[in-house]
Amino acid sequence: MTLQEQLEQMRNATMERMPRSIIKVFTDSIAEIRKNQLKENALKVGDHVPDMNLQTINGHNSLLSDLIEQEFLILNFYRGGWCPYCNMELREYERLRKAFNELDADIVGISAEIPELAVKTSDKNALSFPVLTDFDAELMKAIGIVFQLDEASKKEFENFGMDFTRVHGNNNFELPVPAVYVINRKMEVVFVHFEEDYMTRLEPTELLNILKNNLITEKI
Repeated sequence: MTLQEQLEQMRNATMERMPRSIIKVFTDSIAEIRKNQLKENALKVGDHVPDMNLQTINGHNSLLSDLIEQEFLILNFYRGGWCPYCNMELREYERLRKAFNELDADIVGISAEIPELAVKTSDKNALSFPVLTDFDAELMKAIGIVFQLDEASKKEFENFGMDFTRVHGNNNFELPVPAVYVINRKMEVVFVHFEEDYMTRLEPTELLNILKNNLITEKI
């Protein structure tokens, strides 16, 4: 089963059991992100990602540039281990990691969740690639993939028991849109996939095929 098929199953199940009023809150939020043209203002192919400090699940600080050990580094920006769609995506990248390595590419997962939670995300998904904390979403803000939760969404998350103050260690109430950036050794962006709808993701095998066919400068 492809990642898209897994996501579609979860999406359908969620839509069936969730009240329409709650569905509307989250679909309105997605529409607002699109209206605000977040994608248009985010870093694009040819831009350079700033070299910033991230924290590993072991509590060590690491510059992003120090993580580039192969020709390409895939930056998977995910919302958090609390997001089932993100967990599905992370597991699929783990499944394909060896295939990516054979094409001189590796993967890191990046979110704003505190390291104590990032390690749980890594463990429950049996991830071998680095899972990193971007405190206060500083790197993600520099890239341009962060949005502020509106009051309606904030209320629904609270009703679900989500405490973003604890998850992120701040009161910013910000989330990234799911995004995949591929950078080279020069920190140059060579591929972007940006998705306002958190229930939709890039199929990792598509990125694998792009690498196989030397089409890495293509953007989808």
